[in-house]
Amino acid sequence: MFAIGMIGTSSISHTFATALQLSGEFQMKAVYSRTLSTAKNFGKTYDAELFFDDLEEFMASPELDVVYIASPNSLHFSQTMLALQHGKHVIVEKPSFSNTKEWNAAFQLADEQGLFLFEAARHIHDPNYKLIKNEIAKMESLDSAVLNFGKYSSRYDQVLEGQEPNIFSLDFSGGAWMDLGIYLLYAAIDWFGVPESGEYFAKKIQTGVDGAGTAVLRYPFFDVTLHVSKMNNLLLGSEVHSGQQTLLIDSVSTPASIQWYNGEIGGKIQLAVPPSEHVMVDEAKEFARILKNPDHTENQKDYAEWKQLSYDVTFWLEKLRKEADIIFKADQ
Repeated sequence: MFAIGMIGTSSISHTFATALQLSGEFQMKAVYSRTLSTAKNFGKTYDAELFFDDLEEFMASPELDVVYIASPNSLHFSQTMLALQHGKHVIVEKPSFSNTKEWNAAFQLADEQGLFLFEAARHIHDPNYKLIKNEIAKMESLDSAVLNFGKYSSRYDQVLEGQEPNIFSLDFSGGAWMDLGIYLLYAAIDWFGVPESGEYFAKKIQTGVDGAGTAVLRYPFFDVTLHVSKMNNLLLGSEVHSGQQTLLIDSVSTPASIQWYNGEIGGKIQLAVPPSEHVMVDEAKEFARILKNPDHTENQKDYAEWKQLSYDVTFWLEKLRKEADIIFKADQ
């Protein structure tokens, strides 16, 4: 088992901690929080043994093999660099970094140190996500695709009250494009390739970030439209179109229903397989597979593909965001 230390005690950390236990590959060893009591309250649920409110001491702990980072987006870079400097492998929640400058520096250090750096884009490891990718690859031609992800954020209530929560702050690299758009962008680039061009039409809110928006990615013979929102609940699924055939997907982030619609016969065929026991257990197992056998040819190939995909997503997140005049503190 790999001994893992966690930074962050939010809901995503609870979800991943459960997945780590279910995977049977990781031992929750340590938790860092700004307050020791918070670290203890979180960690004891998962049988953690070490608790820290000093980040340097946490990173220096010789008992840790891996550090999982689920802090606000703008803190990912400095915490990742510190972990790598202390010889730890890193799993960093998406979006891994605010921009490509940070991405390049972090992955360069990881390579120099002989360490693995994983962006925790959990959905790309989901069996149904992979099934969708395979079905799209079988299409003789593509005409268009529309991918949707919108979920009303309780934090938006704070914005309406005049506050600036981290997830809606330029200082913390927040906004709908970074938080939810990344799921759609990962899928678009993974399923269709790197676009030739694109544009993001952002709906800015009073904090300066985007509360919602629409992106159009242009390919040689088709376009992919991405709708994202943290101000509304988008209830329509996603679709990929090829002539009279349409692939209907209930959710890009957690696909559970995948249907082929054939206009010629007017029927639908369900393709989805039963979901895994936990929404994040597949990525936990995948990370462990790479860590256990780093020299295996297939593992090296997979890690290289994940790394390239992470870079491409970071590049287009940044490019379209900046062109929409959303500039983070981390960019300056």
